[in-house]
Amino acid sequence: MDPRDTPDEPLEPAQRRGWLALGVFVLGLILIPFVLWEEQLSAVSRAWLQTESSTSWVFMAVVVLLVADVLLPVPSSFISAAAVGLLGAAQGAIAVWIGMSLSAWAGYALGRAGGVTVATRMVGERELQRAGTLMERYGDWVLLLCRGIPVLAEASTLLAGTARSSALRFGAVTALGNLGLALAYAATTALDLQGSAALLAPFVFGVAVPGALIVALRVVVRRRAV
Repeated sequence: MDPRDTPDEPLEPAQRRGWLALGVFVLGLILIPFVLWEEQLSAVSRAWLQTESSTSWVFMAVVVLLVADVLLPVPSSFISAAAVGLLGAAQGAIAVWIGMSLSAWAGYALGRAGGVTVATRMVGERELQRAGTLMERYGDWVLLLCRGIPVLAEASTLLAGTARSSALRFGAVTALGNLGLALAYAATTALDLQGSAALLAPFVFGVAVPGALIVALRVVVRRRAV
């Protein structure tokens, strides 16, 4: 039987150990730089976004820093909020969206290139195929829910690449989720949202709205297929 046909089959002990080792490896890849270089990169980020810098430089710096966030301890929340504050709501949101989207693609590419080899050695080709099936089934929601969560955002893109998820679906979901987060930063700064409104904005724009669009699109596709 094709392992992709039985994605919910219980894991054997060896498989659990393999996935645990892979999870530790991915998290270590992301967390170790935080321990080593967080303060230095935070200082660099603040220096790059000095108010004396030109608008074009700030825009470029925002994009570059957010792309680097896939593996380096860049303070992405600070960068995104600063982008909107320094560039304005519209231009800042565009810079944040481009940077987050390129970062997501970088994580996907890294996972697809090197992650497949590592994962195959740790969990085996059969388990990797099953992971791909699960990502096709639930990956949209995993990516959306993780978009605004440090570490998990980067880990989810690496996982999507490693599991060889559909590049088209990955691009569409992350583009929507990142656009929502960029709009959330823009709205929070432009409207001076405080308290619960500021906390809810990333969820509403980054998860609820893109999620509703994905569900609506699936309904339309299924109706046309009937």
